[in-house]
Amino acid sequence: MHDLLITGPVRYSDTTKYILNEAKKTFNVSYIPLNNITTIIDGNQIKIEYMNKDLTKFDYLLPKIDAPRKEFGFQIMKAFDTTPIRKPYMADVINIAHDKFLTNAILARHNILVPKTYLLKTGSGMLSILEDMDFPVMVKLRAGSGGKGVMFVKDKETMKSILKSMEILKQEVLVQNFIDNPGEDIRVIVLGDEICASYKRKAKGDEKRANIKVGGSAERFTTTDEINEIAIKSAKVIKSGILAVDIIESKTEGPHVLEVNINPGIKGMMEATDINIAKRIIDYIHSEIKK
Repeated sequence: MHDLLITGPVRYSDTTKYILNEAKKTFNVSYIPLNNITTIIDGNQIKIEYMNKDLTKFDYLLPKIDAPRKEFGFQIMKAFDTTPIRKPYMADVINIAHDKFLTNAILARHNILVPKTYLLKTGSGMLSILEDMDFPVMVKLRAGSGGKGVMFVKDKETMKSILKSMEILKQEVLVQNFIDNPGEDIRVIVLGDEICASYKRKAKGDEKRANIKVGGSAERFTTTDEINEIAIKSAKVIKSGILAVDIIESKTEGPHVLEVNINPGIKGMMEATDINIAKRIIDYIHSEIKK
């Protein structure tokens, strides 16, 4: 039986619980909180340990690194990059996936449609940029997740007030053209070269965000070949073997990728689709080890 290491927050999510339960059926599995892992530079060697136990002997590492732990997670993953342990992505992917602007820039360079996006912070130049914006727009914190830090802005004056607040808080924000649709988006989970599962999320009432965490509902959805192709290409471009891709369909321009997630929640999708996504993730990991 192969050995699987999963690392993430001390208090792990329902998603990680589902994955752990499935993993125990196939692997000798260990869950070690990310903050409890130690890296040591000893001469020309980098050691990775937990309570004096060498962590480089596992067959596969499944990281569950969220935004609050991305900096330390990057350092730990960079150390694992020097080992032969298989994992879904290299350390650099953490910084890409947890930065919405960088994600969109990389996708756009590979001819994947994303909304027109501005990165704003402070300075006199930002007011002149407002003159060129078409309203309404979506405003997002650069490292937000789960629909948090996302605002629908109807006009220029409201936008000016938001930017002044962000300047005081020293926050960088993304401003994206609003894609006109009925308040829906599509989440697709990609495992390697295959679609694992997909569903459609619908915003509640007049809410523009379809995220489940902010009250959105979910329903089973069969993706088109075009959306499947976009999702798989996005995963290849981001260079992650396990990736959720959020897509919104424009009435006039076709599907746009909104963002990607290397640490997606699966509870809502499992309930909406009746697909055991946790098992599919474990099956994917097992197949990767056997390669």
